[in-house]
Amino acid sequence: MKIYKSTELKETSGDMMLFYGESGVGKSVTSIQTAPAPILYIMAEGRDVSKMLKAAQRKNLEIEFAFYEGWDDMIKTINDPKNFTKYKSIIIDSLSHLMSICLANEINEENYSATDKKKDIDKPLTMQVKMSLEGFGAMSGQMLRFTNAATRLTSQGHEIICLARLEQAPKFNRALQAAPALSGRDYPKHMQGFFDFIGLVESHVGESGRVEYPPLVSFESDGSFMAKWTGIMPEGGVRHKVMNIEKILEVAHYGGVREGGV
Repeated sequence: MKIYKSTELKETSGDMMLFYGESGVGKSVTSIQTAPAPILYIMAEGRDVSKMLKAAQRKNLEIEFAFYEGWDDMIKTINDPKNFTKYKSIIIDSLSHLMSICLANEINEENYSATDKKKDIDKPLTMQVKMSLEGFGAMSGQMLRFTNAATRLTSQGHEIICLARLEQAPKFNRALQAAPALSGRDYPKHMQGFFDFIGLVESHVGESGRVEYPPLVSFESDGSFMAKWTGIMPEGGVRHKVMNIEKILEVAHYGGVREGGV
């Protein structure tokens, strides 16, 4: 183990970021608009990405897309750093869908295939979608594998930006009114330890009373929602700020002004 002096450290690592909010609030489009480029956008949901690109209106953006094809393929991809060398930001849309739909369905199918060999299943349709305690454990374990691999990518300078839907009164913490919508108890319980930033994204209602874009994001909680901020805390705090990923990172790392006057 090599020991470094503080003066020998170089700021080369990226960050793990999690933005969560209601569907349609503007998380995806704003991430495309403001994440450091080049961008790799990993789409777990079956949505039309061309519409998001048109809405973002970010000219000459270097962005490429990858689409979910299976959990084994996802784990193999995220564990190979060579797949990401040309990207600064990696956006994962969404963590909720990846866990609660994609991974959950594959686990249920695996469990049903194992029990299908038995005869006289009373409720075959129920058995195909019912998640067992063993299944929940497997889902949390696999998501921890995925997040660990993503965290390793930040050590190489990549910004990992995960999007998630909002869950009201989450089962894993009844004291909260809002948190990222993620299944099970084990993974959400460890979630704050993985991410440098966790922000609640909400609609931006202007003086006219109409919704304006980009939305607002809060990284500082009043106790009613999950949030986290790592880095320099600006004087005005980090609640209800316009969502801009590049600006967020600039403030957290440099206090809003990069070294060298950039």
